[in-house]
Amino acid sequence: MDEAGVHGGYILKHQSFWLDGQEVRTADYRYPLSEGIVDSRYGMVGMLTVKDAMRRQPLAFGLGMGSRNEPVARLLKIVKWQMADCPFFFRICRPKRFLRGIEHLRRRPLRRRLLDLLAWTGVGTVAILGLQTARTLTSGRDAHAGTVLEFEAWADEIWERSRREYRFIAVRTAHELNRLYPKADSRFCRILIRDAEGPVGWAVFLDTAMKDHKQFGNLRVGSIVDCLALPGAEAAVVSATTNKLSRRGVDMIVSNQLHHAWCTAFRKNGYLRGPSNFIFTAAPQLAAQLQPFSENADKVHMTRGDGDGPINL
Repeated sequence: MDEAGVHGGYILKHQSFWLDGQEVRTADYRYPLSEGIVDSRYGMVGMLTVKDAMRRQPLAFGLGMGSRNEPVARLLKIVKWQMADCPFFFRICRPKRFLRGIEHLRRRPLRRRLLDLLAWTGVGTVAILGLQTARTLTSGRDAHAGTVLEFEAWADEIWERSRREYRFIAVRTAHELNRLYPKADSRFCRILIRDAEGPVGWAVFLDTAMKDHKQFGNLRVGSIVDCLALPGAEAAVVSATTNKLSRRGVDMIVSNQLHHAWCTAFRKNGYLRGPSNFIFTAAPQLAAQLQPFSENADKVHMTRGDGDGPINL
């Protein structure tokens, strides 16, 4: 900002996180804007905004960005922020509708005709369901999911018993979860997963009928946007949530996960991995506490519920 007006800005979304055994305050660095994109006289505004954010919150992080080639990603790399892709997982529930509606794969005429042929002959359905079934392993738990309107004391117990499994994770107490996913917001479906011994985990998902989406076209997409489980129950939570969404009639289910236990849980449930545009990035001071960052990034729990939340879903 100068006498001529405002030339850039950003948002810090402050939140409590669990970092290596203690609760800390950190913030998501969001929506950085700079007039330097269109006017070279303000080319340093982007650098000034990120340095100001680091001064205000040294443990800042970012999520999303779309690509490491985006201007904001290149800027963060210059100032020594560390980055890790959050893997993208998907499972196809209705193969014929998927093949005929997945816009991301249908942009080229030849590919579009091939997908239509696979859908019409049924070969695509057999191949997709066969591949997913072959990759699915039983969770070893007889767990079932029930819908809940809000998070209660059981969420606090799951948080207390699971948080030490993660190097870096947003505080997921009942209070925080009810603030992030209020029962007044009908978009969010909250489920509690139990086995014979009691609650083992929870998940929050969306069930969205897409409209001319650039990747999903007009498919009905289920999105597992957040989840937490007792250690060892991750696959059971994914299985129960997948079954819940499948019974609702979604065409496909998607999720972004960073922590290795959740990545394994999705693979065990037959999910396939696709290209990810969801990137976790840590400011230098936060990255220093997670060193070596390349080895410890998969001990961080990040989902589409973190950062900006489940936008575009």
